[in-house]
Amino acid sequence: MKRNYFKSIVYSSLILGTAMVSSCTKDFDEMNAPWKDAQTADIKSLFNGVVASIELGAQEQATANTWIYPVTQLGTTVGNSGYSMQNASNELWENYYRALISIRLTDRMINESPDKSKYQNVQAMLTILKAYKTFKMTDIFGDIPYSEAGLADQGPTNYRPAFDSQKSIYESLLDDLKTAVATLSTSADQINIGSSESMLNSDIALWKKFGNSLRLRYALRMYEANTTVAATHIKEALTLPLLDNTENIGLTPAVQNFTGEWREWSFHAGIYLRMGSTAWNMLSDNNNVNGSGIFDPRAKIYFETNAKNEWVAKPQNQAMSDGGEPYNRRRDDDWSNKGAGNLISNFNYYFGRDKNIPELIMTAAEVYFLKAEAAVKGIGNATGMAAAKTEYENGVKSSINFWTTMAMKSVVWKENKPTSLPTNAQLNTILSNPKVAFSASLSSTNALKLIYAQRWLDNFRQPYEAWALARQTDATPKSAANNDLYEKEFYMNRLNYADKEYQYNRENTLKATKKETNSTEWQKAKVWWDVN
Repeated sequence: MKRNYFKSIVYSSLILGTAMVSSCTKDFDEMNAPWKDAQTADIKSLFNGVVASIELGAQEQATANTWIYPVTQLGTTVGNSGYSMQNASNELWENYYRALISIRLTDRMINESPDKSKYQNVQAMLTILKAYKTFKMTDIFGDIPYSEAGLADQGPTNYRPAFDSQKSIYESLLDDLKTAVATLSTSADQINIGSSESMLNSDIALWKKFGNSLRLRYALRMYEANTTVAATHIKEALTLPLLDNTENIGLTPAVQNFTGEWREWSFHAGIYLRMGSTAWNMLSDNNNVNGSGIFDPRAKIYFETNAKNEWVAKPQNQAMSDGGEPYNRRRDDDWSNKGAGNLISNFNYYFGRDKNIPELIMTAAEVYFLKAEAAVKGIGNATGMAAAKTEYENGVKSSINFWTTMAMKSVVWKENKPTSLPTNAQLNTILSNPKVAFSASLSSTNALKLIYAQRWLDNFRQPYEAWALARQTDATPKSAANNDLYEKEFYMNRLNYADKEYQYNRENTLKATKKETNSTEWQKAKVWWDVN
């Protein structure tokens, strides 16, 4: 995967159209014109570059480890790293709009090509990737420039695009996914871009499942805010092929040929990341430090013991310090050396150390949970608690098997590495645990809480997705103690817009924030689909 994929957009911030705007600079147009060789980019390299842009950024990961994990309560932190989440906002913004320019350019090149009909699959796959990236952005920021954005290489009239409402973006992208999947073809006349399609290796059936599954995810996300439109998409998606069994979508450095170097750095930068009581209570029946209460094998995959080899969770949302260096690479050769001051259980060292662990986009387990949610809500053909129970239990088993398989396949993972998948009997024992057991007699509220809890656990290495789920449902696992720490004094419903957007597209940005310039207050404003 080429990392320097479209050099013409090197200075395209502000929907990355303008690097340095000055109304009194006579060289304005020349300074902000696209790189003179931009049009020499080819479709294959541009597509490859869009895939490359999905890789998680350094600031994105550091913000997840510092802020998003404790907000979602999938983890917690000790001390304060002083890390600014605005760094992630700036990085996410720049990454997305660079990629959007490439996407728009690729679309134009295909539409102008005499072989346009033969690029039908490439265009559909690109549309699916655009939908995923745009959904991710609008879930993080809310309203964003979209319909007028990504056109900066077409001239200065496109430098200050208006913001689209999140509602309109959602409706547009869901329609795009429907069309893209319907367009994908197995016809022999379709151009195959070879290794440049490193995402799913031109597996058309899998691309269709991916597109349909994304459609189901995001239609369910907006269901409470836009029920009529959402229900139509959900019903249709449920009749189409969806991800199942071992079909898990994500990026893997060995496949997509990226280094993943920022993953390890983000753990070093966030040495304060620890296991919190909320996740621990979902994985263990008691607080025995010897781990005798652990009933879910994901506990020993997600987390590890402290320096005393004890399982000790930090009470969620309580201020507490801890020491040690549990994410130091010296542990490759000296595993138990976590630092004498390390008294609280850590995230598993290998999540930072093994750069080849997938960067997940969507798991088959999540799709099972989405189908269970739809069944409880009475959407589609297979509805009711019996159908929901089947899908829910399939999701739990799929998640446990996926995470166990991931650890087993890791070349770097040495200590406490699972050697086999759980047996059916072991999986059934987990499913019968009171914290997991799903009964057909449950109320819809309690059934959904179970479904969301297990989907939240499966999102362990997708903290931004877990964050969206928590905001959407207000029903993911959460400690009742000291909620003020993240709910009143500092509750994040979105990230703030990039600094350069305020600087270079100020009028449209202030219109989007309703003139709010205080980033802390703006982050408390709910996104459109968050109606709970």
